[in-house]
Amino acid sequence: MHRAAREGNGLTVVSGQAGVGKSALAVWWAHQAMDCFPDGQLYTDLRGYHALPPQRPEEALHAFLLALDAPMGHLQGRLDAMSAQFRSMVHGKRLLIIADNARHADQVLPLLPGTPGCSVVVTSRSDLAALEVTQGAGRVPLRPLPRRDAIELFSRVSGQAESRQITSLISQCGTLPLTVRIAAQQAHTPGDIADLVRDLSDTEDRLTILTSPDEETGMRMVLSWSYNSLTPAKARAFRLLSLHAGPEFSSDSAAALINMPPTAALRVLRALKADNLLEEMSNKRFRFHDLVRDYAEERVLAEEPVAERDAAVRRELLHYLRLCDRADRVLAPQRRHVPLDEDEDEETSPPSAPGFADPAAALAWCDTEIANIVAAVDQAMKRGMHDMAWKIPVALIYYFVVRHHHTYRHDLSATALQAARLNRNAWAEIWAHICMGGALGEVGRHAEAAENFSAALALSRRIGDRKWESIATSNLAWTLRIAGRYEEAYVQQKRALEHHRAEQNERSQAISLNELGTISLLLGNPERAREHLLAALDMSRAANDVLTEAAVLHQLGEAGTRMQDAEAAAGWYEQAVTLRRLADDRPGLAHSLVELGRLRIESRRAEARTHLEEALCLLELLENPLAEEVRDLLDRFR
Repeated sequence: MHRAAREGNGLTVVSGQAGVGKSALAVWWAHQAMDCFPDGQLYTDLRGYHALPPQRPEEALHAFLLALDAPMGHLQGRLDAMSAQFRSMVHGKRLLIIADNARHADQVLPLLPGTPGCSVVVTSRSDLAALEVTQGAGRVPLRPLPRRDAIELFSRVSGQAESRQITSLISQCGTLPLTVRIAAQQAHTPGDIADLVRDLSDTEDRLTILTSPDEETGMRMVLSWSYNSLTPAKARAFRLLSLHAGPEFSSDSAAALINMPPTAALRVLRALKADNLLEEMSNKRFRFHDLVRDYAEERVLAEEPVAERDAAVRRELLHYLRLCDRADRVLAPQRRHVPLDEDEDEETSPPSAPGFADPAAALAWCDTEIANIVAAVDQAMKRGMHDMAWKIPVALIYYFVVRHHHTYRHDLSATALQAARLNRNAWAEIWAHICMGGALGEVGRHAEAAENFSAALALSRRIGDRKWESIATSNLAWTLRIAGRYEEAYVQQKRALEHHRAEQNERSQAISLNELGTISLLLGNPERAREHLLAALDMSRAANDVLTEAAVLHQLGEAGTRMQDAEAAAGWYEQAVTLRRLADDRPGLAHSLVELGRLRIESRRAEARTHLEEALCLLELLENPLAEEVRDLLDRFR
């Protein structure tokens, strides 16, 4: 590995069949080489041979950029922009990147850092020859162990001295490291080994196994030994865990799936790990090896009735829904929240999920679980659990807004809309239309956004829901503003504000008042704008809506500038900068820094330069065209 990494242009492909130890070798080497990469390590499972679709490069890059604390605004899920930002972030660093379980080279190419201080290790069942040809990748092909090494490994793991029976067993079950380890776990005494040999001799596939060892057949037989030795509770957990839709799972989500208290579930998970039936990726997070998962899926289909399988899946979906909802309540306390169906009967209700201490904890949980949640929503759709398939995406919308994850926001909003219709729930359909409109508007597809807001407005009027009518009206007014139809937008937004006041909805009032202030500025009326914005500031603070409060503070700075009150404007911008920095709203922070720097450029030049230089760094990472204007402003200092 060391030589391949040195000679392979910083890129090494570890290839070989399933169960041969590719991932184990990559992780082992990463630990050995830790001192060579002082800036850290990044890991992603590309799911090339998983039950889920292979991971898209955009998903891997999003996780990498979050880990590197990169700004995510305005990337809009574009692969080229995310890849360029990733290369910019790692330039000059010494990082190790492990891309596990790749299916084809196209998954890997956008993840390459393109800087000499970094190394990339890719594992795959394919040799990924294209990476060797186009990127000069080093190759480490792995094959099943030589029989001599397999016998030694078996003896070391089982604690049994080498014998003819061990040799016979290895001949029959194959020499994949995974197979050998699982078999060795069953062999506590020489008598156990004799029993295992007898089991293989009695199988209907005896002739095939003895004459031409087939690794897949041997794996199934060896897994059956482990499975048959499990207690009923562990065997049931093993089966049900295969119903988890995502690439890995926490002990809490497993507890919901197998319907056990969290502490008891963790004991079962670690017992399955001790039997080599699960891998513990990090503290209390587990996954199946692909082949073991396949076997567990065979067992759950053969032994669990459909009703029990559906009940287990629903328990885990409820677990995710409750945690998504709790994250939403921390991130946007006064936002409308999805109903949780807390009256589910106790048979199908999962263990109670913990809450989150602050927004940072809520965001961290969502970042960790997002791949699992997306897979769970897809599973809910396929199993006809349409209530879960619209509620979970809707509960996550504010997370997507904060993290600027436009692709997930769009795709899950589309799923929510489809699920709401299949659920025959007009109320949910309105909500999904509004989520979809917001997702489309965020990426500049304003005509389509307006279509969704209009559909939400018509449906809310049809069912007589005034709250949704006011929200749909407010969002439709937003699209009119973006389209430059300011007078129409102002009238629509005033109408929405009247509805919000009647409902005493402080957060919605703050949003509408901020929009009215923004439209007033566009119409050349800063005095009226200031009046609306001061009212919006009070409402946003009462609603504890930090992002709206920061947006209002920025617009107050703009109003002060228009009214030629530079000191007041600077004070508002400074407050906006402080709040946007705390909220980690980097696109907003960049814009507030630009305006503050522009305002100070004549009176406090050193301060202005500091603000503009920080803004330029953010805008360049965001690939925002405003960066060019900031460069021109900075040229004044030369």
